[in-house]
Amino acid sequence: MPPMIRAWLVAKVERMWPEPTAVLAALPDAVPAGEVQRLAAGGPFGLLFDGRLDVVDGRIALEVLENSRMSGESYFRVWDDGTVESLEPAPHTSYGYASDATPEQRAAAEQAYFEHNRRAYEHLRERGFGRRQ
Repeated sequence: MPPMIRAWLVAKVERMWPEPTAVLAALPDAVPAGEVQRLAAGGPFGLLFDGRLDVVDGRIALEVLENSRMSGESYFRVWDDGTVESLEPAPHTSYGYASDATPEQRAAAEQAYFEHNRRAYEHLRERGFGRRQ
């Protein structure tokens, strides 16, 4: 795992876990290219970090699906220089509509939400996320 990607992961664990020592000790030193691997799990918020390393446009990047039972899922990429880029389609955890929305507009908002999440989860499955680790 490139040093800046590992540094990002270590810093994230240190910020998110009240007692990160055991989680840090279990972090993988390497992630097989193109294969999703559990990077970290547990903690007070039920956090899971699954990731896969890939070469994208000639650079190494860690694609990550972060899942928290408190805040939902985040989908992003950590580049070899430590920068983080949000990825789409990321699952949405909610949807909304105007207080004066018609029943048809409410139904359309709900339908758009579910259609988006179906596409997002299909994409994640194709990338190897969501399979039993």
